[in-house]
Amino acid sequence: MKKIFVLFTVFLFALGVVGSVGAVSINYEYSLSSDDTLTTPYDWANVETFDSTLLWSWSGSGAIVQGSVSGKYAAPYNSDVMSGPNTTKYVTVPDPTGGNTGSYKASLGGTYNYFGLFWGSVDTYNTLSFYKDGSLLASFTGTDITTPNAANGNQTAPFTNLYVNFVDLPEFDSFMMSSTNFAFEADNIAVGVKPVPEPATMLLLASGLLGLAGLRRKFKK
Repeated sequence: MKKIFVLFTVFLFALGVVGSVGAVSINYEYSLSSDDTLTTPYDWANVETFDSTLLWSWSGSGAIVQGSVSGKYAAPYNSDVMSGPNTTKYVTVPDPTGGNTGSYKASLGGTYNYFGLFWGSVDTYNTLSFYKDGSLLASFTGTDITTPNAANGNQTAPFTNLYVNFVDLPEFDSFMMSSTNFAFEADNIAVGVKPVPEPATMLLLASGLLGLAGLRRKFKK
């Protein structure tokens, strides 16, 4: 009876019926957009390029800019991949016409569990926060993306200008970019819902696990 229960538990686990909620995972995979800037590697995500009508409603202290202004903001530039700084429009926080601190919040009009961005000149004082119905769900700073000594705002280095993917976030309907100094820059911001494996795939996985358990039992005999 105990063995039957164990096998049944394995089957349920494969179907995702039991098991804890997975933690947020961060990776640095990317694709190149048509203008050779880093963008999301996932074709199921929606991307805000800032080059035409904005996809979401923004509020707070931020601006859509192009190029670089010394002491204010710098176009994201990964020297390992790109031949020069980003030449398209992108978002910078805070608004360079105001003070040197601020937050810029985007209301998405839907819920998502994936977020990606081409994060430029990562600094320790850059913060990215996720919300649902106004409640804070998760928050990350530049030191969560790279080592503390590396989050130094370098405007060309690959380790401070990289595409960052946050996968398996709690479902969020808005996010906020904050910075206590100039600046938090980002382009090709992507949101999406991570696809769930097809039931047939999950059943095949469950069958395989059950088969392995049965084979192990046979060899033990």
